[in-house]
Amino acid sequence: MASPDLVLSDLRETWRRALADRLLGLYLHGSLVAGDFAVNRSDLDLLAVLTDDPDEKLLDVLAELHADLDRRHPRWAGRVEVEYVSLHAVRSGAGRDHVIARISPGESLHLLPATTHRVVTWAAVHDYGRSLLGPPAGELLPAVEPGRVRTALLEHVRDWPTWVIQMTTPGAQSYAVLTLCRAFQSLRFGRQLSKRQAAEQTVVACPRWADLIVWARDWWYDSGQDTDPGRFDDVRAFVHELSAAILAPEE
Repeated sequence: MASPDLVLSDLRETWRRALADRLLGLYLHGSLVAGDFAVNRSDLDLLAVLTDDPDEKLLDVLAELHADLDRRHPRWAGRVEVEYVSLHAVRSGAGRDHVIARISPGESLHLLPATTHRVVTWAAVHDYGRSLLGPPAGELLPAVEPGRVRTALLEHVRDWPTWVIQMTTPGAQSYAVLTLCRAFQSLRFGRQLSKRQAAEQTVVACPRWADLIVWARDWWYDSGQDTDPGRFDDVRAFVHELSAAILAPEE
């Protein structure tokens, strides 16, 4: 299995040649930067900053780049998550008049509106992103006002009771638990933690749900399989209860 550094080096050089002057910066974020990377589970999380919004023509180019990368590194296929956004979209603070392109595990490459949900990623990259190509993230990207990050996180939390209905596999259920733990801790302390860090802190803050959170953490980091038994009812109850608790002071 190729190392993360080898895959990232390959991606950087291939994208640099293929996208030429349209690519302003390429930034690594997520667990590999946070120091909580699990080689058999974690994704490679990247933000690509472009000169202009992506379109269908660029999508065709990107689709071929990702397909070729998967062929060269089959063990990483489906585990390279990239968001493509124009610098203008980031500077304007998101909005449906801009679009981004995105590919992530279980989600094929597609265009979507640059909604306020994206602000959380942009803020994290500005603060902690590692440059693979282009200037340091803090020089290219504008700082995001903490209140805007908080608003975006609250919108995310508000949507989870609807999203959780679709979480039918143990992998999706584990992801739901850990992601909501991250949102909870980010809203408490103003800093995005890794999934593991957020789980461990939420176990302490929410002992009633300790068993479920530990289950989700262990499934995620100990190479759980989607053939394992799930805990849908528990996960749905957790999401509804924690979401309500987070949102109650905001109402």
